[in-house]
Amino acid sequence: MPDKKLKLLIADDHRLFIEGLRFVLKEEFGIEIAGFVLNGKEAIEQCKKEKFDVVLMDINMPVIDGIEATREIKRLNPEIKIIIISMLGDLPNVTKAINAGADAFVLKNADSDDLMKAFQSIAKNEIYVSESITHFFTRDNNNSLKTKKEYIQFSENVITPREQSVLKLIVEGYTNQQIADTLFISVKTADTHRKNMLAKLNLPNTASLVKFAIENKLV
Repeated sequence: MPDKKLKLLIADDHRLFIEGLRFVLKEEFGIEIAGFVLNGKEAIEQCKKEKFDVVLMDINMPVIDGIEATREIKRLNPEIKIIIISMLGDLPNVTKAINAGADAFVLKNADSDDLMKAFQSIAKNEIYVSESITHFFTRDNNNSLKTKKEYIQFSENVITPREQSVLKLIVEGYTNQQIADTLFISVKTADTHRKNMLAKLNLPNTASLVKFAIENKLV
């Protein structure tokens, strides 16, 4: 169980969700929420004014989103633990959150047991992600990882060595025909590799694939 004396801040732009989370934390964990804010900018300002132990942070919020707010709060005080609670459980958002300094990533549709595991993991300075996100990578079944570096590496393992070769050329601006000529594969195979990576990473187009690859240093 998480420590009942923890000072928690909730950052989410949906008041009904805040009230629901406040109820769960009090009834199941015995934790009283110290405060709540409705956007990332307010979360940063609140963390400047008060010393919180844990921030429960949404991603999609107005003014400043949860990723940028996480990065800034961690810059101001690396000791604050940040648990992302979001509906956006795709690989790019999970990776961006961890890269920004988040200590855990829990899906909003997860049960309270998932949240408890997140608290237990961050208390041991481990990274935690909801069990339903683990299909992105192969690992043991306790969902805790020892370091952020170990976690971030999973995004690289999702992509096969051959796909990584294709990805490098995509980032360099090669067309499918040029990729095929360079790697001695068919144009259809080159296009299939591109589509497979988009599907695995849940990205909409080649531009977003290039951006994700550069941001996460996959090439």
